[in-house]
Amino acid sequence: MPLQSEKMMPAYSLNDVVALARHANMSSTYKPALLKALAAVCSRSPSRRVGLAAIGKEFTRMYWNQTVVFHLRQAATIGKEPEVSRRIRRVAKQYQARFYSEVPPSAQLALESEIAHVLKIDVLRRFHASKPAGMSPLFDWEAGADVVELSDAAVAFIVENRSAIEVIANYWWALYLEKVNVLAPAIIDKVRREGARRTRVRKFLAILGAAGESRCFYCERDLRAETEVQVDHVIPWSYLLADPTWDLVLACRSCNAAKSDWLPDRSYIDKLAGSNTLREKLGVPAYSGPPPIEPSSLHRLYDAALAVEWPGCWSP
Repeated sequence: MPLQSEKMMPAYSLNDVVALARHANMSSTYKPALLKALAAVCSRSPSRRVGLAAIGKEFTRMYWNQTVVFHLRQAATIGKEPEVSRRIRRVAKQYQARFYSEVPPSAQLALESEIAHVLKIDVLRRFHASKPAGMSPLFDWEAGADVVELSDAAVAFIVENRSAIEVIANYWWALYLEKVNVLAPAIIDKVRREGARRTRVRKFLAILGAAGESRCFYCERDLRAETEVQVDHVIPWSYLLADPTWDLVLACRSCNAAKSDWLPDRSYIDKLAGSNTLREKLGVPAYSGPPPIEPSSLHRLYDAALAVEWPGCWSP
């Protein structure tokens, strides 16, 4: 059955959605995630009946990015994190996968199905708990059903206002995450990203080479005869979401691959601070663009990453 009779023609406004978000009682990030997932699914394939499988797929991709790639807590402590995050961590560990594309298709489908089932527990039932009195529900769901049902007016509203709804959902999500990830930078940018897109850093090879750096920063291997010299972020890019020159070093392929997005042992932070002092004397610019983070923040950022349980401490 449709959510509302056609004669009633429910009306929606962005102010209603803002009010729903502003007054929500939050113990996890499921509500903004559900709003964002609905906007994506309805805009891609407008329909009055939206399957939980499609919503579960969106949930999985959004939470994978935040949980595995950016290591953002979705609750005050790991022990109280949402069930969705726990299941994602389990699969990431099982397949040693950093990116969702590295998980076998059959395992992806199984995970998405599990997460769609999680939606039935409390997420769908509680979503409208904080809606303003005059707002019609965006969807209706009968306990146990595998679909949510929307009125024509709700579908049209979501499709027409997708961009604004996503901005509201991102802000709502990030506002909560800032409370439980107080030392993590660029949270709003991490929330709105659909993947870990990053700029190429090979352009820094010449800059670092001109500073006389010719050995792997980690294992001290001589790189002058190497054909695959690589540039590594000592404090992972996925933590900073920036490419300051002061965080970049030359690395051999083996060390760069093994370190991945782990934090190195603290001794390498001290070593990097010394390298940056030499670079400054040689006139090497600390930034490749606008200065997002000062190089003097190196140790503070390292300690902050450890404090939010970023994986570490790696050494070759």
